[in-house]
This record gives sequence, C-alpha cells and structure tokens, in this order.
Amino acid sequence: MRRGILLILLLLGIIVGNLPSSTQAQEPIQQMRAFWVDALHPGFYNHPQVDELVNNVVRANANTIIVQVRRHGDAWYNNSFEPRAALPQLAPAAEFDPLGYLIEKAHSMGIQVHAWVVVSVTCRPTDPLWGHPNHICTTHGPNAQGAERWTTATFNGTQVGDLDFGHPESISYMERVVQHLLQAYPSLDGLHWDYIRLSGMSYGYNQVSLERFNRTYGNPLDYRPDPGDALWSQWRRDRVTELVRRLYIRAKAINPRIQISAATITWGGLGSTGDWAASSAYRQVFQDWPAWLEEGIIDFAVPMHYFEEGVPRSRAWYDGWLAFDHTHTGRRAIVPGIGAWLNTSVQNIGQVQRALSPNEQGHTLSGVAFYSYAVPFNGSNFNARRAFMDELRNGVFAQPARVPDWPWIVNPTGGHLQGIATVEEQVVPGAKISLIHNGVWLRDIYASADGWFGAVELPPGEYIIAITRADGVQSWRNATITAGVVTSL
Repeated sequence: MRRGILLILLLLGIIVGNLPSSTQAQEPIQQMRAFWVDALHPGFYNHPQVDELVNNVVRANANTIIVQVRRHGDAWYNNSFEPRAALPQLAPAAEFDPLGYLIEKAHSMGIQVHAWVVVSVTCRPTDPLWGHPNHICTTHGPNAQGAERWTTATFNGTQVGDLDFGHPESISYMERVVQHLLQAYPSLDGLHWDYIRLSGMSYGYNQVSLERFNRTYGNPLDYRPDPGDALWSQWRRDRVTELVRRLYIRAKAINPRIQISAATITWGGLGSTGDWAASSAYRQVFQDWPAWLEEGIIDFAVPMHYFEEGVPRSRAWYDGWLAFDHTHTGRRAIVPGIGAWLNTSVQNIGQVQRALSPNEQGHTLSGVAFYSYAVPFNGSNFNARRAFMDELRNGVFAQPARVPDWPWIVNPTGGHLQGIATVEEQVVPGAKISLIHNGVWLRDIYASADGWFGAVELPPGEYIIAITRADGVQSWRNATITAGVVTSL
C-alpha cells in the first residue's frame, strides 16, 4: 500500500513539474510602458491625485511616468532653480512637493519617474508667473534689450518668448536648471526634453545669434539671412544639437545612470521612404534627432507619432514612421509615442500592437509611450480611464515588463569628456580640440562660445587633448577616459 502511494505521489510530481510555471510565464520582459503626465490637467496637483496616478499606472501593468516638471520657465516641484508653478489647484508648497511625493510613491510601487522639461518655450504673457521678479522672462525675455534678451525672434523681427539657443546665455541657463533639478532630486530615473527645437523655419533670429553667425562666416553684422538659407539653417540646427550634447554630458557628470530622452517631431508622412533632409524635424524646426541617437547624446528618443488611426493617410504615416524607427535607432533606442487622445481605445491598442511588433528583420522597438495620461483615448473620463488601464493589463500589457536595462548605461564600453578650451590661460571660443587616443588621432571637435567642449562614447584609455587657437597657437592636456564616466578637464 505504501509503495502504491509513493508511486502515485511520484507520478503527480512528474506531472506537476512539467506543467507551465505561472512564475516563469509572468517573468517581466524588458519594455518601456510610459504615460506622459502633463501639468495642464489634474494628475499630480495633490496627494490623492498622485496616489490615483501611480495606482493607474500599476493597474495598466505599465512602468514609467513622464511627468511635466517645467512648462514655461516654472517648476512643478519645490526645491527649484525657477519659481514654483502658481496654478491655484496645485496644493501649497508647505504641504506638498509634486515631484518629491511622486518619486516616493512611484518608487514604492516599482514605477520609474522621468522629469519632463519643456526647454525652449518659456515666456507667455497669459502665464500666472508673468512678471514674477525671479522669472527668466522678467529680465531676459522678449522685452529685454540687446544682449540681455535671451529669447528668439522671427525673420520679420517679431519677438517671441522661446529661448534662442544661438545665445550662449540661454544654453548656460538651461544647464543650471537641469543641474539643480538633478542635484535636488537625486533619485530621479530620467530626464525628458520637450520643445528642444525651434518653433519653425522663420524662428531663431536673436540678435546675438545673428551676430555670431555673421562673424563666423564673414558677413556684415547686420546681415539677415533668409529662413531657408542653407548655412543659416545648419547654424540653427547645430545650436540645438550643441544644447542636447551639453545637457547630456552635464547630466551624466552628476548621475551616470540617469536616462536622457527627448520627445521628437514626426510631422507628415516621410517615414521610411522619405528624404530625412526634407523632413519637418530636420528642415523646419532644426531637430536632427536621428543624429542624436547615432552620436549617443540621448539614451532614447520618443518620436511623437500623433496620427489618427481612422484616417487612411494618417494610419499610413504612422506605420511609415514605425518603419523609420526600426532602422534609425543608431547607438541608442526608440520608444514610439502614441497620440492616444486622437483615437478610440481599440484604435490605440492597435497602434500599440504594431509599435511593439518586430519588423521583417526581427528588430523590436523598446516600448511605447501614451500621450496622455489625462486623455488616454478620445472621449475618456475618470472612470473610463480606469477601464482603459484594465484593458491594457488584460491585453497588450498582460505580461509584466520592466524598463529596459540600456546596455550603454548598465554595461558601458565608452566614456565621456568635457572641458573648457584655454590657450595661454585664456578661454578660446570656437577652438579646435583634437582628441588623440593612445598616440592616434581620433577626431576633432570644436569649442562653444564660452569655450566648453564635450564628446561622448570615447574608447577608454589615455588621451592627449590638443587645443588649437585660430592663430595656430596650441595648448595640450592629458586625460584618462573611463567607461561610463564623464572626465572633466
């Protein structure tokens, strides 16, 4: 009898051992599942809203919150370089820190928090902080004079309240904003740039930027190039890329593991078959984001594929851009952004499925982001949003997922460099910087208007840094590049 029981138990053990393991079936995959949470709508104005936000993200089996912490030169957090946002519905600072509490609550539930920073759009007369003594627009906005005006203008001379990255002070200012944010909230998981571009082809005519451009190319200082001028267009594109590079290196110097991303433009229908140089991003707003991915000055792009699924042309544009994404990740990654407010819940899920499916070559994108948490599908309300989160969890997000372990962050093979170019103890704007690695010339880079220079993803080892002034006089420095670390000279 005992032998028979043992035989039955043994057989049961074999059967059970060969059944699919629920634990194994639920092993998290690596896939970013994010929601943009904007400051215009309720979502993180007080403790209950943050609790609801985090619970909804967990409910959806998502893993990332991209929360707007800078909208128009304001701060939706307490420990800030800029004035705190003045929205009446925002709980008082004495009792509530929107970002601080969100990080605490989200991390307790295994959710990452990425700080969404609107970079260029800064001054709007309708904003509650307009005229605030500590707001950048009060001293350096459209009403300032001469070099004190850090904002841009159009070709016809209209002053606009967007920072102009051809003015060196606007770049330095944004560096200070970002550095302060990272130092004040060291447990942040990521930084997310928005509007890190110009607003259109006719923008970028800040007087300081124009004079710099004209000096560089030997033009009369009062020369005003046409918006479509090739050199002037590349000048503005380079200024945007310079800012992206500087913010990346500055941030990594503070926290090497911080994730840097950008919301990028995909207007129109070029997609995989189009000419990138004719794209809206490249030609109209001077945002060469595939080059950023190739250089490695963002960790992932979140292209804003805001297209109506029910419109055949828009659906084709969406699919075309997904094809483009698959072939343009460069050294980094792409997480497609969904214009969720434009579509029904069923249409959004269809777009998610296509974004997460491998292409014909087997390449898979790194996740998906919804714009936005406030309106996750067309016509949604509070209760419908909860139902949509359940729909995600029971469908396309059924299997748990964690944010990808980006290999260049967790297992880096290259290091980064920054410094100030000086010759004979004088800062040299525009100096040529030659990077010589183990006795072999690697490449040349050029210093910014304030002498700063930087490079990413350099092979580790010993370097000689040769700094050359316009008259040929040089200075030399030694540097050791370490994988995953910013070396500062």
